[in-house]
Amino acid sequence: MILLKLLLAGVLLNVPVLAQIGNATWATPVKKDFAEPAWWDQGVVFVGNWEPLVFRLRRGGNVPENVEELYRKEHTEETVLKLKQAGVNMILTHFYKTGLDSEREDVELAKQLGVLCHKHGMKLGTYIGGTIFAETLLRDLPEAKEWIRYDEYGNAIRYSQQTYRYRPDFNHPGYVEYMKRIARIAVEEVKTDFIHFDNHALIAPPHTGNTPEINRRFREFLRKKYTPELLKRRFGFADISAVTVPAWHNISRPATISPVTDPVMQEWVDFRCADLAAYYGEVADYIRKLNPNVLVELNPHGIYGSNRAFLNGIDHARLVPHGSVFWSEEPNEAQVDANGILVSKIRSMKLARSLDQTLFSYTGAQRADAQLRSYRLLMAESLAFNRNSLGDLGSPLSAYEFPGDLLRYVRFYLDNNRYYSGTRTVADVAILRSFPSMAYNSAGPHLHTTLLEQLLIQYKVPFDIIFDQNLADLSKYRTLVLGDQEALSDRALGQIRDFVKAGGGLVATGRTSLYNDWRRVRNDYGLADVLGVHSVRGRAMPEEQRGTFGKGRTVYVRDVVAADPIPGIEADAPNSPTGASGFGRAYWKLPRNSEQLMAAIRYVNGAPFAVEFEHAPLTTVMEITEKKDGSGRMLHWVNYRLGTPVPSTTVSVSVPSGKTVQSVEVISPDSNISGKVKFTVEKNKVRFQFPALEVYNVALINY
Repeated sequence: MILLKLLLAGVLLNVPVLAQIGNATWATPVKKDFAEPAWWDQGVVFVGNWEPLVFRLRRGGNVPENVEELYRKEHTEETVLKLKQAGVNMILTHFYKTGLDSEREDVELAKQLGVLCHKHGMKLGTYIGGTIFAETLLRDLPEAKEWIRYDEYGNAIRYSQQTYRYRPDFNHPGYVEYMKRIARIAVEEVKTDFIHFDNHALIAPPHTGNTPEINRRFREFLRKKYTPELLKRRFGFADISAVTVPAWHNISRPATISPVTDPVMQEWVDFRCADLAAYYGEVADYIRKLNPNVLVELNPHGIYGSNRAFLNGIDHARLVPHGSVFWSEEPNEAQVDANGILVSKIRSMKLARSLDQTLFSYTGAQRADAQLRSYRLLMAESLAFNRNSLGDLGSPLSAYEFPGDLLRYVRFYLDNNRYYSGTRTVADVAILRSFPSMAYNSAGPHLHTTLLEQLLIQYKVPFDIIFDQNLADLSKYRTLVLGDQEALSDRALGQIRDFVKAGGGLVATGRTSLYNDWRRVRNDYGLADVLGVHSVRGRAMPEEQRGTFGKGRTVYVRDVVAADPIPGIEADAPNSPTGASGFGRAYWKLPRNSEQLMAAIRYVNGAPFAVEFEHAPLTTVMEITEKKDGSGRMLHWVNYRLGTPVPSTTVSVSVPSGKTVQSVEVISPDSNISGKVKFTVEKNKVRFQFPALEVYNVALINY
């Protein structure tokens, strides 16, 4: 009520509205008010066979002649025992994809597989697909036609090239209840330990959703978000009874729109993100009420340069905290590619860490380079950056052909799980992904932020990826980085200002703070007083401006310069030539002004980072974690250039106040390295020699 009075006062008196404008859920933390079962913290190594036989046959493709025989073998006790021997402790199997009636035989096999898994001390995960099959589900359940997504012309939205699958309106009341029915069967009859919801990354593209039910929810969303007075400020009128989801008939490629300036289109982006999060939250809560020991996960993919909010209605900060895990099938397998670009899933894993989540990804031979045996690097990346899981090692039948060094990594993870469970990241730097900035402009905010993240990764700076909700408490960090975070709310500005005034460092680039969270242009930069720069029409921004504010240091840098020129991405050009598809791995070369940017970050940080390598190539990366009980820190070092070992190097790591280093030990799955190393301690830094690196080493610093 107090907030509402403040909002109304701001409107009636025509003064700036403090906080974000309206009841914006993107600024509200999602409380994780459930406990994960004890088994989850023991580390999960899994394989998957989530496609039922009926779908394998219907999909076609390179189907083996003996597909039925192989399918039966996946469900045998022999295979389960083979997997257990290899260290696999969960099978993620098929359960629901084409319809319950069409998969009766497959469901029975899933039940039998669950019995075998539980008999041998393993967990069973079950797959629930997120599309509507025209030839099976609509045949058996005709009312499901009401759940299909349509475009403005009444065309049903199909699933990519599989035209026999439709994309659903996942928050249609009928679909929600049907999904609850499916989940109940999985929990109570199949006795699942884990539920995986698939297909959510592609369900809600922006040009879909023009149905009476979705329009009803959209208007309801707007009324809950804004008072009548704020609706009038937003759209020019308060009566939104005729407002509908955006029409696209003159827009041949909706994904090319950037920036998003139409207020209804902006709200449509926000609504789609909130709508998906509400659906997932309701279904996940329902599952945990049935059995609190069942973990819930969905597949929205991670972050990798594109505008996920606009393209897919995905805001990870609102979505994934309703479960414990999310999956990313992004094609960013760890490597240094032919163009010298370090490719990784580190952004997605840091996203998961920031939201207290685990990332599932493929780490076995299914996406690896066989000659380089790159599954070692895929698993090393997960060891260093992930939480509670080594990843998906392949299909159940992969157990019959697991390479020896893959098995060595699995055994290493399970034997040393105490160093991977119950940990949190240590970070000096936070880089912000503000929802209005990233959702309403696919150009500068994505390019600057993605390249700054790449810089922090390769220069081995301890950092976290954070969101609007995290600005309320920045006490963990010494430095905040804003990569062209142009659209910031008044609340965000106040939180950032307080952080710097108290002694925090700030690096900002591009148009940071020039717009409010409706992306309306301010008269001057919202952080002009903090950064010491001003927006003057016709005058170019300075290349760099250093200053102080309160007890903190600040640096403004005009541009993050891509290594290769991108037409239309100059500092003064607002439009993106790639549209919302953004800046994937082909753009991840280090910026041309990397040294300038690193100097700025070091300057505002005001002290050495928590980890400092003396000599280590930019093709190696690191992550530092610590035990939540404060008993030690783990420094992970990973070599992304397979086949090129890295010589030993000296490293220093900060020691928390009041702690005394008892020992430093280095272990690795690549060699017989396992032993204590000599160290010295000076000025709260422990210094030691990291042995030569093949793929992955981890130093254990015990207090």
